[in-house]
Amino acid sequence: MFDTGPNDAKQITSEACVHHLYFSYVDYAQRGNLIKCNPAIKRAEDRAALRAALAEDRLDVIAIDHAPHTFDEKGAESYFDAPVGLPLVQHALAMALELYHDGVLSLPQLVQKVCHGPAQLFGVCERGLLRKGYWADLALVDLEQPQSVTREQVLYKCSWSPLEGDSLRSSICAIVVNGQVKYRDGRFLGTSDGMRLAFNRP
Repeated sequence: MFDTGPNDAKQITSEACVHHLYFSYVDYAQRGNLIKCNPAIKRAEDRAALRAALAEDRLDVIAIDHAPHTFDEKGAESYFDAPVGLPLVQHALAMALELYHDGVLSLPQLVQKVCHGPAQLFGVCERGLLRKGYWADLALVDLEQPQSVTREQVLYKCSWSPLEGDSLRSSICAIVVNGQVKYRDGRFLGTSDGMRLAFNRP
């Protein structure tokens, strides 16, 4: 029996990765090794079950994979020789927002699964929520600006995405890190001023 209580009160939690909520078995025909991962992407019925579990709060957070294997590595002749994992971090939020567009999750539910929930689960101090005194880590999203994923706009060093050719219905306009705008309209701004996270867990 899954506990649907608050994340910070649980000792055992559950998650679903965004690629298992987005892809299904039929995508192997076009993408092949490029979507090889563990656990494997399965049937549309399995994807539907994961989506329902999120909506019913039986799954606590939406997680991502980011395994930036080179295109040549993933394109191994045999499926069994290709490494597992996908480069996803650039488009993970827009992929998750497809659940909103599909009517699976409301926007408050989605924010809980991708932002509040992980911060609560890991006890991250002063992050993950919009509160006075918290660090301003924000993503500004245009829900009415679709984007087509092309290799030319991929920002990974591995230079490819398993989403190439897909159209996502939302776009990320800007990213604010520690109160500073670091990404806007497809360009990185300023220097990388990251900070070590602090945690408050017993």
